[in-house]
Amino acid sequence: MALVQYQKKYWFPNGALAANFPAAVFPENSNVFAPIFSDGAGTPLANPTATDGLGVLTFWAEEGKYWVHIDSEAFAVDVGMSQEEADLSTGVASGGELDINLGNPQALDIQPFVGYIVSNVQATSASTTIVKVDEPFQTILLDAGALARSVTWWLVDSAGTVIQQAAQPTPEQRRSHIVLGVTLYDTGLGQLVEAQSLPVILPQGVNQLADVMDAIGPLNLAGNLVTANGLNLSFNKSAGTVLSRASNRFVTGVLTTNPHISPSPAQAPATFRRILRAASTPTPPPVTTLDPSRYDNGGVLTLVGGGTNTSTIQRVWVFATNVATTQIAVQYGQATYASLNIAVAAIGTENFTPAPITGIGALIGYIVVTRTATNLSDPTQAVFVHAGKFATP
Repeated sequence: MALVQYQKKYWFPNGALAANFPAAVFPENSNVFAPIFSDGAGTPLANPTATDGLGVLTFWAEEGKYWVHIDSEAFAVDVGMSQEEADLSTGVASGGELDINLGNPQALDIQPFVGYIVSNVQATSASTTIVKVDEPFQTILLDAGALARSVTWWLVDSAGTVIQQAAQPTPEQRRSHIVLGVTLYDTGLGQLVEAQSLPVILPQGVNQLADVMDAIGPLNLAGNLVTANGLNLSFNKSAGTVLSRASNRFVTGVLTTNPHISPSPAQAPATFRRILRAASTPTPPPVTTLDPSRYDNGGVLTLVGGGTNTSTIQRVWVFATNVATTQIAVQYGQATYASLNIAVAAIGTENFTPAPITGIGALIGYIVVTRTATNLSDPTQAVFVHAGKFATP
């Protein structure tokens, strides 16, 4: 049994310290005295026990929720790190914008801010230490080090002391200090030219994660390999998984515990829709064959000209849906190339405009195809290239 220390000062309602006063400790859902101890080694302590001369109640107990009864008052307490404390981070709650001082280009204005420095990385489940840092507006002159370099990072410690340093804050510093941002100083002109606020922002933490996931977009995690189906213009897609925010939260009406990773079943041949860079009206019908003879010419579906080996790059996207006919889309190529080899070499480098719908899809492969292709299994007519997690091979 791991023991954690509890220590808190108590007052009577009249404002007097509850000094040397008996306190009874009960588990949250029990009327039986809780086992409490005088140290982490498990030395038993009488329950009720007494506060000290300063009104501080100290005991050790197994981590959990308890009631403390002192006189006629009852207090719900957490012994050890509560769930709420475990979720806390160091950072800025409000304010803290950085601005170059208008009257002195070698000084930085720090707008008023409130931040918190949280220590919840103990080896045991000790109670979290939270220090509120509430600072007024202040103007700080660049120190000697900042005047001799271009880039300076600005941090604040638990005492409210502003720190100027050359190195980008380490992960450890982001937890032990409040990071405010960075400045750029022109050592030739002798003046600040940029002040950028870059704090760890405490409000809306979960939405900040959603911001990142949406910016990156859906990713192919495993499988979803695109291969030729046979002596035809169809292709197969193997089973795989796709990371797409909240796409798997419900499956046929049932809430899941794996909300962001969706399975994508195999299809042979694959059913898909052919799409251009702009949304089409009506929605293109589902098909099972590729169209190698046309390409997206500035948004207009156009016949591919040139010789027999003129080629285009068509992109295959997979979507985290439960409807087979909406799981795959193939976007027409937007440029033509004199040969398959030249087209393959251009993958990931051509100027390409994704269709709007692909913002919620994961790129899984490229099909490089000649305009006269009739057999995707013939390497002289088509080449399949598996896509990486991002839009490059």
